[in-house]
Parts: sequence; C-alpha cells; structure tokens
Amino acid sequence: MEQKDVLLGHVDDLAAKAVKSGCAASRFLTPAEAQSIIAQFTRRHDAALIFDGGYEGAERVRAIFLNPDWGKYDRSELFTVFKITVQETLGHRDILGALMALGIERNTIGDIIESPLAFICLPELSGYIAENFTKAGRGSVTLHPIPLRGDEALCRVENLTIRTDTVASLRLDAMLGIAFGLSRSKAVELIEAGRVSLNHELCTQPAKEAGEGAVLSVRGLGRAKVLEVGGLSKKGRIFIKMGLYGT
Repeated sequence: MEQKDVLLGHVDDLAAKAVKSGCAASRFLTPAEAQSIIAQFTRRHDAALIFDGGYEGAERVRAIFLNPDWGKYDRSELFTVFKITVQETLGHRDILGALMALGIERNTIGDIIESPLAFICLPELSGYIAENFTKAGRGSVTLHPIPLRGDEALCRVENLTIRTDTVASLRLDAMLGIAFGLSRSKAVELIEAGRVSLNHELCTQPAKEAGEGAVLSVRGLGRAKVLEVGGLSKKGRIFIKMGLYGT
C-alpha cells in the first residue's frame, strides 16, 4: 500500500472517531499531505474538516475533524509552542536537526518560526522535548513555553536571500541552478537521485515545470521559493526572482 493510501486510511479513521467523540486530530501534515486530504474529505457531511497549525499562516498543519453538532477544540489542547533563547544565531535547519536528534518523528513537530525564534509541537511530547532539547548548532538553548493567544503569539516571517537570474525555461533543473548555484548536470543528478522535492512532493523529473510560487527543496542543501516569474530578456530568456530560505 502506498504511503498516501495509508495516510488517507488513517484520516478516514479520524473522521469516524470525531463523529463518535466530537473531535479528532492528525499529527502535523506537509502542505502536499493537506492537499490530498482536502481532495478526499471536504465533501463529508458527518464531520467538519479544519486545518490548523497553531497560528495564522502556518505551513505545517493538523487536520482536525469535528462533529458539526457538538464538536469543538481548544488550540492549547492541540499545540504546544516553545520559544527558544540561544546565544548564537540559529536557522531552521539547526533547530530541526537538533529536534530530530532526539529521536522523534518529523510529523510531531509543526512550524519552526524565526520571529520570535520558536517551534510548535504535539502537547504529548512537550515534556520530553523540554527535558532533552538543550543544544542546537554549537551552543546551548533554553526553552520557554508560550501561550497561544489567537494570532498574537506568533507570526510567520520568511527570511529569504534573494537571487535573480534568467532561464531558458521553467524546468526544475534550471530553477535549482538559480537557487543553489548548481550546474544543469548536477541539478539533474540530484533530481534523478531522489533528493529533490517540488511543492513538498518528491520529484524525479528534471523537465517538470516550477512556476511562480513553487517551493523547491534539496536534501542536504536547503529550500527555496520561486518568488516571481518576469518577462523576457532581449535574448528571449525568462527573468526569475528566487528566495533562498535561511540555513
């Protein structure tokens, strides 16, 4: 059975549970997983579907099913937020790497936010994380639980390094070249090796189009976003504005 089918089967079980108990929630989902759930479950009438990542604009969210007659939920019961105090400058990869080193699964962690430096996790893991997450990068960290007050506690700020260039087409391999300074052959090699995701889904097709708004991820190199696809240069090439996420 494919991973997507396993996910949808699990979510179907959650919907059935919500009908009986009032509320049921998944672990944190990638944007691609959330989209597959939307396509499958938004037409149900016995359970309302809500996506929430703990704050407005969250990228990683939980699928929350509610019995429309009596179900409800409290964000504080579904999300724990830890603010991080650290002496050195840390990025998304530093925090995520330190969390994964604790032996927990990626879907137990929601967004990692830069303003303020914080992350969201499942409440049932908050005690373990608070006790064991003491280092990231080369320095020590201190965690402070912060309350969820609507959208006041957190705001999503994308810290991007801007790169501009031109390409002959919007092929994925060409876009990776702009984002990460790769040759076309190296980009193709990474794609065919299964190290590249397009819009949060594995992509092994170098010629796949990566248009405006596309998110590109390369395992070991980082993540970028196509911010703007402009007009044509005098030589007929396409102007591209790319944002590289902080590492």
